[in-house]
Amino acid sequence: MEELGVDTPVSYDCEIRLRVNPQRRKEKVYVGCGAGFGGDRPIAALKLLQRVRELDYLVLECLAERTLAERYQAMKSGGEGYDPRISEWMQLLLPLAVENGVCIITNMGANDPFGARDEVLRLASGLGISITVGLAHQVAVVRSGEA
Repeated sequence: MEELGVDTPVSYDCEIRLRVNPQRRKEKVYVGCGAGFGGDRPIAALKLLQRVRELDYLVLECLAERTLAERYQAMKSGGEGYDPRISEWMQLLLPLAVENGVCIITNMGANDPFGARDEVLRLASGLGISITVGLAHQVAVVRSGEA
């Protein structure tokens, strides 16, 4: 730890809990990638959902530095900080994903993951679908004297 400039090791309180339903544990987990860049089209993701019955997770990777810059500019102009196509994608994918028990993982939230979450929940409600949305985001940490 000394090479990091820290005298004492940093530890985190982690707790491991078994799943509520142990029968749902699997030997293999199937992950598919339905998008690989900002501006990608949703048809590959739809085909995965339609054709791969074992699919557990569908990843939609739609974020890059360019995309973050575009979303930042949109936010400054009063637009959304998340990918505006999230509605189109979720309208197309959510019904089949929920029906097949597939979890969608995406970074379409860009600069506004909370706004993206709210949009997905609004859309799901409109489709009559009950879902849970998990959210991961980073909070900037500023030390005194650095601001």
